[in-house]
Amino acid sequence: MTMFRILLLAVVLFCVASTGAVYAQDAGQRARDLATALDKTKYKKKEKRGFAIEMYIDIKNEPVVRNAAAYSGLYQSDGSDFRLQLDVSADGSATGSGYDSLNFSNGQKVNFTLRDAHVDGALLTATKVFDNGTSEKFEAIFANRTVSAGQNPNSISTHDTSYGLGFIQANGAWTNRVFLDFMR
Repeated sequence: MTMFRILLLAVVLFCVASTGAVYAQDAGQRARDLATALDKTKYKKKEKRGFAIEMYIDIKNEPVVRNAAAYSGLYQSDGSDFRLQLDVSADGSATGSGYDSLNFSNGQKVNFTLRDAHVDGALLTATKVFDNGTSEKFEAIFANRTVSAGQNPNSISTHDTSYGLGFIQANGAWTNRVFLDFMR
């Protein structure tokens, strides 16, 4: 009977450990998928009276895995339309607050706090709870973002890489790729 209990305990422990490994793989895959969704390549060429203007931009995101507490800090977009102050514990649990811009034309900002926030690898998941009581699921990745720009893919003039937090904001008919630079 004792041997049976030991075997049963070993099987249960194996199943629990396997579930954790599968979850970690899922979070890593989700982070890679989100990084790919944040990537963007744009090329425009306009010709007028024999004169051509070319513009090329390529944005690539690569998830960055650190110890969870190292993700704590202030993240903010270039135009200060989005901001997040994030505090992450060593176990991955997190708290945070900030604001989003919902209407770019008038700069209306709406405050939020994060509920049930957790970091797993490079993936941050939470629920944004806004001041008006509404809430939405939130998923973001900690990433190195590289922006390459120039006339065309063969004539790149700048490469800029920055670390921060990227997410996709969707509202019905439109989708916005948002990147918040790490400030401190």
